[in-house]
Amino acid sequence: MSSLVIYGNEFAGHMENGLSPEFFKYRFLAEGDSWMDRSAMFHTSLLQALAPAMDAAGDEVLIINVAMFGDTMRRVGDCARGDFRLWVNTQFSWKFDAILLSAGGNDFIDAARDPGPGQGILRDLAVEPVPASGRDCLKRTAVATLVNQYMNPNFSALYNVIQSSRHANVPIFLNNYDTPTARNAPAFPRGHAWLFDAYVKNSIAPTLWPDLTAAIFDEVQATIAGWTNGRNNLVSVPTHGTLVPAATGSIGSDADWLNEIHPNACGWSKLAAVWRKAIKEVLVS
Repeated sequence: MSSLVIYGNEFAGHMENGLSPEFFKYRFLAEGDSWMDRSAMFHTSLLQALAPAMDAAGDEVLIINVAMFGDTMRRVGDCARGDFRLWVNTQFSWKFDAILLSAGGNDFIDAARDPGPGQGILRDLAVEPVPASGRDCLKRTAVATLVNQYMNPNFSALYNVIQSSRHANVPIFLNNYDTPTARNAPAFPRGHAWLFDAYVKNSIAPTLWPDLTAAIFDEVQATIAGWTNGRNNLVSVPTHGTLVPAATGSIGSDADWLNEIHPNACGWSKLAAVWRKAIKEVLVS
């Protein structure tokens, strides 16, 4: 039997056509953003690379995917009280062996890109002195507000739903992303990039972009690491530093990146290998 990735809303149809979840070696529930969902129309995702990687190791897996591109931790926390709660509480004859979560990256990106200049987590250098380092373009108090008032409470909501369900203490694997290169490489033709747009809007010089992007994703990873404190069933998947960065100024697919913030097929394959290793270390221990 080959591994299978299906969306949650496809599950009933697959069952009617003979799907037998209990015959798979493992069953995973995936939640989160575009790193779990398709990263762009007609392109792939981590799960589409993870399934064949599990197959190649003889570990057939069924992955039920309830992720949605663009989702933030805040939205995932809200959804945890609805459809996600149903998935972890439905009395199937089988249980999920693990939960895969990718969330947090979009919260930081939205907080950089969506507000007006200087209103999010970035300084507006059109009206503020230019700092010596790109890292100093980040507003630390705004980051703390984002994490402590929005992201952490919503992660707790998701975690508590799991812990109060029949899947309490099931391993939860957390995506750590990797650090992208800010560049004008949107997901869709004539679309908008993410960090590129945020930096231009806040009048941040390109020479400061690499350090600023590194600072943002250091904060993402620190936030995710904080979620594991005091929670023994959380596994932080060590993906940081896996991918070859795209070249500054490149557009479209370059190195291991399809666009500004999503890996390409080669990148997903590298990440899937890291995920498979992390999953196997936990599930066979």
